[in-house]
Amino acid sequence: MESKTFEDLIETNKMYQLVTERLEVVDPDAQNLYARFNMEAELMELILDFYNQEDDHIASQKLHKFSPEQVLAYLQASHKLYLSKKLPEIEQTMVHIFNKYGQTHALLTTLTVFFNDYKNRLIEHIRSEEKDFFPFIKKLIAAEKGELTTEQTMDLMKSSSLEDYTDNHGPIEDDLKNVSVIIQDYSKNQETPLPYRVFLNQVEIFEMELRKHAIIEDHVLVPMARELEKILRERLNPAV
Repeated sequence: MESKTFEDLIETNKMYQLVTERLEVVDPDAQNLYARFNMEAELMELILDFYNQEDDHIASQKLHKFSPEQVLAYLQASHKLYLSKKLPEIEQTMVHIFNKYGQTHALLTTLTVFFNDYKNRLIEHIRSEEKDFFPFIKKLIAAEKGELTTEQTMDLMKSSSLEDYTDNHGPIEDDLKNVSVIIQDYSKNQETPLPYRVFLNQVEIFEMELRKHAIIEDHVLVPMARELEKILRERLNPAV
């Protein structure tokens, strides 16, 4: 029983670090962790609960009580974390594996080519969201607050950014599962060296991160954006 409690504590600490480490990439000099995010501690607690829950739908619904600004801040901080920390860490592990096993493990070529291709597609995916989708959401928020003129709001509502996002937002996190499958299939035939197991652990955690991230985008932020659009349309075309 004590062992299980200790393991649960370790797992909870790991999840807590997964959620809060993105705060460090926002403003490492800020005194208050949550002030870095401009969000309440309750939001972080709910996201932590979301990471720990298997029922993603029920857990994600609880996040609707927060503002679009807060959800967007979390997602943007996650993007920054992925580009500045997560991907470089996984690449560093791959370099270590290649330097040590490059001449003896044919699997490395497959993993290197696959992961490099995946990394490039993920970076393109993130940059596309940062360039088009997230700025569109920010403009919706500004319009709802009355910070845009009527003409600016009308032009914004003619934009197809939200529809473009939902039409082209594929489950890019699913592709990362292929790396896990490759290593696991390889492991059936021979003992997996420790660096491979480290790499596998990094990939599996990152795949989970991206899956949770996509759920927050698709089932929390997008519905919030649709609600903002509805409010703005009603404001522009009030019922007679």
